[in-house]
Amino acid sequence: MAISLTTPPEAEAAELTAWVAEAIGLPVTTVERIGGGRNSRVLRVVCGRGRSYVVKQYFAPRVDARSRLEVEFDALTFLWGRGIRDIPQPIAADRERGAAVYAAIDGAPIAAAEVGDAEIEQAVGFLAALKALRTDPASGALPPASEACFSARAVLENLELRLRRFPDRRGRGTPYGALADFLAREFSPARDRVTHWCQERLSAFGRSLESELPQRHRTLSPSDFGFHNGLRLADGRITYLDFEYFGWDDPAKILADFVLHPAMGLSERVGRQFAARLFALFSDDQELPARAEAAFPLVGLKWCLILLNEFVPDDLSRRAFAGRTAAAQTEALQRAQLAKARRMLRRILSTYEQFPYRT
Repeated sequence: MAISLTTPPEAEAAELTAWVAEAIGLPVTTVERIGGGRNSRVLRVVCGRGRSYVVKQYFAPRVDARSRLEVEFDALTFLWGRGIRDIPQPIAADRERGAAVYAAIDGAPIAAAEVGDAEIEQAVGFLAALKALRTDPASGALPPASEACFSARAVLENLELRLRRFPDRRGRGTPYGALADFLAREFSPARDRVTHWCQERLSAFGRSLESELPQRHRTLSPSDFGFHNGLRLADGRITYLDFEYFGWDDPAKILADFVLHPAMGLSERVGRQFAARLFALFSDDQELPARAEAAFPLVGLKWCLILLNEFVPDDLSRRAFAGRTAAAQTEALQRAQLAKARRMLRRILSTYEQFPYRT
């Protein structure tokens, strides 16, 4: 039975409970909906003998080249099988139901103010473990990370694709009218300015917008990597969550995403610590610091558009599935996200020419 937005809650709960009990081999005693991401429903299930598991139900859009369930479950299975333990243990998955079971993680969220040397060391240590798997024979079959871009031109093309997803609903005084005004008067001129600057920066070390990152300098990554997707255990260790976008990626993009992610709000000091450790980890890639500098504003522009996903119909449907956005809240949320996108754009334009994470 596939889970959908129209499935009656009672039928859904009964079907899910029966499947989890069968998959785990223990009777289910309680099912509780807990937090969850912006793209999925997350339930905590307690079974016989007091064992706890997390059940994740994935949204299946009409058009999606990647199955979030398959990417995440297969990634965690691959990593767990190679001894990596600072991740959730994958237990069972059912493609038809669009759901997977993972061992529950008892940990606390990590606030930006709590991030220091120890946390940065753990984050880079996790990336080092992923880097070490580049030579694993099975890693070659793993996909690129979601929206991985191995050239500056690929990032620019991704920006164009994202811009086309916005519906053309121009109405004065409406969020969509404000969106159209922002894109035309602020975002587009900024994109042109940043593209020209990026082209000059790349040419300074013999590269162009079209230059593709060779496979030897790519690394495995959760893609959406950061402390916003981490839980601190009682002993201080961090477990990393959310591998729906896992795959091969550019370390330059990992850096940009890590320091720019709106869910964390890391200070520049912490960002510089992370950059220094990341550059040391990938010291075999001598062009990484210069490439990261060129990638920073382009990825920042992409974040401006990601923040505006609440204007995209398919993304609104995914939020509704995850229980994150009620229809009555949409307009207020859209205006708030537009304000965040504007702040992100201003941040990029005020910092990119003096790259804050240069070491």
